[in-house]
Amino acid sequence: MDLKFISTHNQAGYLAAPPEKHKRLYTSLIKGLNSCRLIHALRDNPVVYESLVQDFWKTARFEAQGADGKGMIEAEIQKKKIIITEQMLREVLKFGDTESDPIELPSDIIEATLPRLSYEGKYPSLVKKFLHPYWRLLAHMFILCMTENRGGTDQLNITQTAAFIALITNEPFNFSKYIFEGMKRNVTGVRKDKFIMYQRFLQMIFNARYSDLTRSGDTLELKPMGPSCFAALTTKKGIEKKFEGLIPLEKFGQFAETEVVAADPVIVQPVLVNAMVAEEHDVQGAIINEPETKILTINSDDEGIEIMCDSGDDEELPPEKEADVVVSTVLSVITAESLALLLKSVTDKMGNTPSNLTVSDEEPSENPQDPDSLPLKRKRRDP
Repeated sequence: MDLKFISTHNQAGYLAAPPEKHKRLYTSLIKGLNSCRLIHALRDNPVVYESLVQDFWKTARFEAQGADGKGMIEAEIQKKKIIITEQMLREVLKFGDTESDPIELPSDIIEATLPRLSYEGKYPSLVKKFLHPYWRLLAHMFILCMTENRGGTDQLNITQTAAFIALITNEPFNFSKYIFEGMKRNVTGVRKDKFIMYQRFLQMIFNARYSDLTRSGDTLELKPMGPSCFAALTTKKGIEKKFEGLIPLEKFGQFAETEVVAADPVIVQPVLVNAMVAEEHDVQGAIINEPETKILTINSDDEGIEIMCDSGDDEELPPEKEADVVVSTVLSVITAESLALLLKSVTDKMGNTPSNLTVSDEEPSENPQDPDSLPLKRKRRDP
């Protein structure tokens, strides 16, 4: 009788860029996976031949004295002896661990780390739905890709939680032994529901160490995890207790934020300013004596043109009284020649060209005979 194959067990991990709507939050997590010590075991996705993995598990037995007393799993495929040890898993799966590394973590480390995962549930066991969605996605991948779970993708037991936290914090952990112990339980009957376990890892071992096995017949459809894994972030409807986000997200360890997340762009609307720039000859000859900026106001009426320099406190003139020329910056000292040129420009634009544009440097008399000699106010003449 064939053993049961579970397509969601021991999948290859999702290592591509997150979908667009998830990029901002999960890019650092995917980067962390691509550089972590499990990357080879998560990425390699060989063609799995059903006959090879079926024969292995049907004939497998545990030899406690094998591998120098460390234990080994022995099976027979196509009349060939197949041996799997912890060290073989270490070399093929490339975890980078050592035989002396632990498969447990002190409880105080676990308890101190859970709040950093924004965990809101009780422990043990670690319940996936009470993790922040960022860490929930990582836990989901870890359960489907690395654990011996036949079903039940909602919780991690104590050893699985230790492995999960060690992956995040880069604590020493013997992942090779962790996998080997799971396989041993499937062989010895500790698990009553024996099934095709770690089929992807087995095929990686067959390809690396038993290349003479004939590869033919049916293959197992074992697809790598796709973007649909992000659906694990949503809580099922009808569940009374849900993740509430009471503890802010902290990205740390192997999955810390690797780059500064740009803020959303701020669009600044252009401000329209109605302004006219004086021509160069309108301000020619100006002398800079002070950095203080003053406003030149030019008023026109039937009697003449009045020019004043002030601090800009006066009220705005009505449109019919405004001159056509606006000067934004006026210097505190203007020569007589410059003033004459300015008067000429203004009167030209008003269509009333004066006959005499000389400006006297002398003080005006008390009873001026010629109104045209006034330095700051000039009476118009009809054409």
